Amino acid sequence: MKFEKTNENTIKVWVTKSDLKERDVNLLDLVDDQNKVENFFYKILEEVDVNHEFQNNDLVSFQVMPIENGFEMIISKDSDMVSRLTEANVNFTSDKTRKRFETLKEKNKPIDEFDENKMIRTVPIQFDNFENLVVAVKQIKNFQNLIGIHIVSDMYKKGNEYYLILKYVILAGNNNISSVLSLIDNQSALIYEYGKLSKIRANKISHEAKLIIKDAAISTLLSYFA
Repeated sequence: MKFEKTNENTIKVWVTKSDLKERDVNLLDLVDDQNKVENFFYKILEEVDVNHEFQNNDLVSFQVMPIENGFEMIISKDSDMVSRLTEANVNFTSDKTRKRFETLKEKNKPIDEFDENKMIRTVPIQFDNFENLVVAVKQIKNFQNLIGIHIVSDMYKKGNEYYLILKYVILAGNNNISSVLSLIDNQSALIYEYGKLSKIRANKISHEAKLIIKDAAISTLLSYFA
């Protein structure tokens, strides 16, 4: 079976009748059973995705076009597509597909996340030590009274590392959302001089790390270390 990786998001595969025969696959059987089609496509993917870039990282799509002695298959992946999909606009052919989709949705969910429905931006920040966290909090102080934004802050500890989860709540009536998000970006740039965006999502930190201060980490720390 011939295949070619045309770019980082696409693999082109040429499947001949001989390839099908070697794998004991009957096209007529596939046509009648959607699950068999799906399983066959993923078996091909396993064969051609030698570096496991498609199987492990992204939701993939399969496009099939008939050719003279079989068919040509284009396998595509798109990380951005995963984050845009919802259960409402995806047809699941099996529970296996649904579980794969749910896993990938969670995997592709951004760490620095803005919930447009709740109007909350959540930014989890990791610090190597407590001293850096305190200095970063002092940088945040000037942003506490921004009009139209309320900051909820939680402090966690896991091992020798500290986490500050910042939730920027954009209050009702604040219509210039892009400007607000830019201000948050500017503040983040200052904080990242002392910490870094966590590789762990906020909800996972809350489950795995020890909660030290809830909701008011910034004001609590400033009361002691201002």
